[in-house]
Amino acid sequence: MPLLFFALGFPVCGAAEDSPYAMSLIAGLEAYPDSEYSSMSRGGGISFIWDDLRYNNVYQLDKNYFRVRATYYYERDPEKYDEDRYRNSMDFRFNYQRPFMTLGSHDDYLLSFHGRYEGHYNSQQLEEFEQLAVAGLSIHRRFGGQNHYDLGLTLGLGYSEEEKDDDWPREEMGHGEEALNRAGLGYFFEWNNRYTFAQSGVQLAAMWSRFDGQWAYDADKFYTMDRLTLEVVTPLGDHNNLLHFMTQYISRDYEVDLLGFEDTLYRVAVEYVHYF
Repeated sequence: MPLLFFALGFPVCGAAEDSPYAMSLIAGLEAYPDSEYSSMSRGGGISFIWDDLRYNNVYQLDKNYFRVRATYYYERDPEKYDEDRYRNSMDFRFNYQRPFMTLGSHDDYLLSFHGRYEGHYNSQQLEEFEQLAVAGLSIHRRFGGQNHYDLGLTLGLGYSEEEKDDDWPREEMGHGEEALNRAGLGYFFEWNNRYTFAQSGVQLAAMWSRFDGQWAYDADKFYTMDRLTLEVVTPLGDHNNLLHFMTQYISRDYEVDLLGFEDTLYRVAVEYVHYF
């Protein structure tokens, strides 16, 4: 279950170290408000993080950047109408970025190779298993001086696989597992916006991503996913201790209505991150 942030503008009084290794504690909740049969899932988790970029740095030319996060999450309220639902879930994210050339009259745009993998097990209530692999290009630019705005765009080709584990479509609608599960290829797009205040170190972020799966799906299936994330990050004394607040909206679409309600998931979370 992901993370997000609210900020109070603490002054940054300590010097940040360069260690990419961090751990975090997360508390959050998620729900499908369109479904009267869905529970509101509350829980907490722990993340292990390797982040070469850190939250307020900028990409540099000809340097490799790895951003890895593994999360274990325990839910207090598992899905009400799935008898096989476990309270434990896991989430793994891997991002690779290598800027290889500059664009623009002042060489202020960075063009990068981009690769990512996202894997979720027993996550997001109705998802038994979900994975997404993407390869493509990203372009980034930082605007401004002391207070700065970072813009990032990513476009790539992706492979997605999704397995649902929910009793409602099988028992009430007659759908089997072959109808619930899907895998195929498609386009991936992400728009990343971050604004950082120099004096306090507070950062506001908004990210929108879309996977549009249209190829290699069996029986003329398709799968699209839109994900909007809003975040606030604030340092707690220095850049090695961060408080995050997040809200997230995830919407999925299929060729048929598999669930009997809109597959729209809402999340809110708070996270404390410590870099070693």
